Amino acid sequence: MGASPTRDQYQFELLKLALEKTRNTYGDYQLIRVDQKITSLRASREVSRGNLINIEATPNWTTDTVPSEIKRDKRIAVKIPILHGLLGYRRLVIRKNDLEKFNAITQESQLQKLVAGQGKDWEDVFIYRSNGYQVNDEADYYKLFAMLAAGRIDYIPLSTIEVENFIQKFGKYSQDVTVAPGILIYYPFPVLFQVSIRYPELAQRVEKGLIKAKSDGSMDKLFQSYFAHELTKLRSANNRVFVLDNKRVPTELRLAKPDLL
Repeated sequence: MGASPTRDQYQFELLKLALEKTRNTYGDYQLIRVDQKITSLRASREVSRGNLINIEATPNWTTDTVPSEIKRDKRIAVKIPILHGLLGYRRLVIRKNDLEKFNAITQESQLQKLVAGQGKDWEDVFIYRSNGYQVNDEADYYKLFAMLAAGRIDYIPLSTIEVENFIQKFGKYSQDVTVAPGILIYYPFPVLFQVSIRYPELAQRVEKGLIKAKSDGSMDKLFQSYFAHELTKLRSANNRVFVLDNKRVPTELRLAKPDLL
């Protein structure tokens, strides 16, 4: 479900927790993880069809970015954010040769003059552009590090919980790239469980289970057990934080300020 092993496992365990919390009401369940390398767009399409996958955890799709077949099917969003906004905290992967340039950035206008690299069809592209940032989204994420190394983009903003995994995944560029120290971008970016419309009872069950898990503290305990390291790094660093607006996030789901810092 996620783009890093830690996030993926947390989301799987949280879903299991929600199902356990509702076992007495809804009965037993069978939870099977689809362990295939598929794009987020294909996964969303599969959820809409409800055959191979009937639930996934993903940033909230908007009407402008949802493919037509998903829009028609209207997947059911369980409107309880499951990552406390953590996916919206972005570190910048840069060329090591540009460390001095990024260390000198103190104003948002300086960062807006540089070009961010993002994957094709990523929801983030709208966020950056609507906040005055330059974005190159011509390629999928497999080619982003090559574009950075070639100088076609200046930096790749990636979630603080996924950036290390991305660098490891593209290890052949590890000698050329690094994470810019002391710079953090934040924007509201809630992750929700999305359920195929063919399984409305599942959506109801997951929602009730998450409400129970939030109420008794078990959801927060699980979150802390998986992301304590990332949270400590966020809070201990002396970051220059640039806060972006995300107008596509409904008010009730929006964490407008980086309250994890």
